[in-house]
Amino acid sequence: MRIGCLILAHKNPEQVERLLRAMDHPAFDLYLHIDGKSDQAPFEYLAERPRVFLVRNRVKVFWGKYSLVQATLDGIAEVMDRGKYEYIHVMSAQDFPIKPMEEIYQYLVANKGTEFITCLRESDGHEWWKDAALHTWKYNFHNLSIPGKYRLEALVNKIMPRRKYPVAGHEVVGHSNWFTITSESAAFMLDYLKRHPEVVRFFKYVWGADELIFSTIIYNHPAYRDKVQEHLVYIDWSEHVANPKLLTMADLPALLATDKLFARKFDTEKDAEVVARLEERVRVQR
Repeated sequence: MRIGCLILAHKNPEQVERLLRAMDHPAFDLYLHIDGKSDQAPFEYLAERPRVFLVRNRVKVFWGKYSLVQATLDGIAEVMDRGKYEYIHVMSAQDFPIKPMEEIYQYLVANKGTEFITCLRESDGHEWWKDAALHTWKYNFHNLSIPGKYRLEALVNKIMPRRKYPVAGHEVVGHSNWFTITSESAAFMLDYLKRHPEVVRFFKYVWGADELIFSTIIYNHPAYRDKVQEHLVYIDWSEHVANPKLLTMADLPALLATDKLFARKFDTEKDAEVVARLEERVRVQR
């Protein structure tokens, strides 16, 4: 079994290199998408490593905007075009494995066919949906490049009714844009969005659409819904802000205790020791 990993990066090539070393395994090919706003030159040496490739079709990514969705979709398409994989794993360059890669590989082999993508339903009353509902069912004009767009947004939401999802009988679900899905469901997702431009239009008016669109498409396909499980990434949202907690040495006990396979997010410019300890755990060869 082979796994194609799409890694979205925008800074700190040294930390990215440490991630690539930690993920060095013959079953994993690693594809780096360097944000189109960033200079790719400092990252190009990384493609000299075995099974590491630079994504050719780069997108300028802006937080909360549809550009992150587009970068992910384009990256997945390129990964699948360049290799034959049973799984596609999408991650940030600020992620890090917290189990040895062979253990991660054997876990995926043992659970082959499972779609590891979190699909929280609004109807379940999860607290995450309190904010997500505001971004989903009201118009968000953050993707537009026109003067006065936020005044226009407020006016439109004042006079227009609650938005409706364009596909009858489908439920919008989500929570995270990091996932590990089968190549079959990834191919279905790419094809579905080509055939349903109305779904693309809907999510272009959703702030943080990356946390919803992938989950929603997979969840609403009957062949995949019963195979869905939570994603494989440890993320700490305890600070109750828009970004997850930056993980440091204080979080190491939790990282060692969790049964998740990866964690985020790390910044070696803020705390390099926690990454060094995880390197020891996954036995990185320097």
